Amino acid sequence: MKPQIQIKSVEMGDPTFEGGAVKIASANLHNPTAKQFTYEVELYLATDAQGINKVATSGVGAITVAAGATVPTGFTLTMPLAEAEYHVFVNVKVASVPLVLYKAVENVVIQISPRIEVGPITWG
Repeated sequence: MKPQIQIKSVEMGDPTFEGGAVKIASANLHNPTAKQFTYEVELYLATDAQGINKVATSGVGAITVAAGATVPTGFTLTMPLAEAEYHVFVNVKVASVPLVLYKAVENVVIQISPRIEVGPITWG
């Protein structure tokens, strides 16, 4: 039986984040086949709409999805430090063979808010 997977959605809430923030994106992975498979999954941000130029990644993890089951999956990602709009992808493989490259509907926007830290005041 050939492995399959359906990504139902990628949930991010408000897609505007501070650079360097650690966030968790969630995706529902559904195995529509009659057999259990172990999938290699990675969520990443890219500067291009084709998903070639990765700038941040959750890293590749393995998840086993039973036949006909849907599994909510969390991807921890540290946001890039450059202010820009990034495309969001979930890449799924089985035994290192590409299966699905899912592109999320919403992009992530990185902003850097102004901050300052003032040290102690000393007198000379």
